[in-house]
Amino acid sequence: MIIDAHIHLWDKIKGRLGGEEVCPVRDGIIRVGEKEVQGMPTWFTNCRNPVELVIAAQEDAGVDKAVVTQEYLDGNQNKYLLQVIQKYPDHFFVHGLLDFTYPGNLKQEFNEVVTMGFKGIKCPAMSLPFLEKPVRLDQPELQFVWEQMYEREMVLSIDLAEGSIQVPEMKRVLKRLPGLKVAVGHFGMAGRKDWMHQVRLAKYKNVYIECGGIIWLFRREGPPFHTAQLKIKQAVKAVGADKIMWGSDYPRTMVDFTYRQSLDFARYGCDFFSQEERNLFLGGNAARLYRFSYSARKKKPATLITEF
Repeated sequence: MIIDAHIHLWDKIKGRLGGEEVCPVRDGIIRVGEKEVQGMPTWFTNCRNPVELVIAAQEDAGVDKAVVTQEYLDGNQNKYLLQVIQKYPDHFFVHGLLDFTYPGNLKQEFNEVVTMGFKGIKCPAMSLPFLEKPVRLDQPELQFVWEQMYEREMVLSIDLAEGSIQVPEMKRVLKRLPGLKVAVGHFGMAGRKDWMHQVRLAKYKNVYIECGGIIWLFRREGPPFHTAQLKIKQAVKAVGADKIMWGSDYPRTMVDFTYRQSLDFARYGCDFFSQEERNLFLGGNAARLYRFSYSARKKKPATLITEF
């Protein structure tokens, strides 16, 4: 069984990046401030990223389930994602988004998201240390959120800034709440300076590392992403194969590579895995963290016309 531990969905993209407004243009192109960039594949002609497209991509690749995370880049998609939960209650685990850049509003926002029915919260934390008024992960307003999540057995999806700058703060949170369920995103920004400091957070009981975006980090290398495989091997040696999860970062990484390519380097490469370890990486660990019903039976990838 294969579970994608890091995808994005949105209705209308309207967010912010580095303090600049993000808005849709056409054919997958978005405008960040005054600059236009290819923000998603070209066939996203209206710049929307509906659930039906990822369902089709996963049917093609043989992926069974997925975890939906969020970013400030896309804008708050909580209302749309509620529709996704209602339509596909067994296929997705969905994180609600809070605006951690305004800590004073977090209590009200958290209560609203819980009332909506979300079982996870996303914290795009990478910008917090660099705000005009920096926000710490262990300050009281955020601590309220973490404590409530711990009591409710919710899952925190968090993307940390490059390196170890936020790791001491995260450790203080985890020491107070050692059972808090956490998924650290983007494989700790693998390959960047001090990235293993983030990976070693998985030594805490319920902390996992997901590799959504790892093919972006090694995009210049391309398939089969040999260096990415070596970084995964390094992480396995440090924290164990039972603490890491495959993820695609769909659809942003699809501006460079196909959805199958984001999976196949792990499905057919990574020869350091035993079969049991590969099963854990591709789905077993995500099933445990997100409480998916797990089966050893996998969907098979579709037969391509070029293979026919």
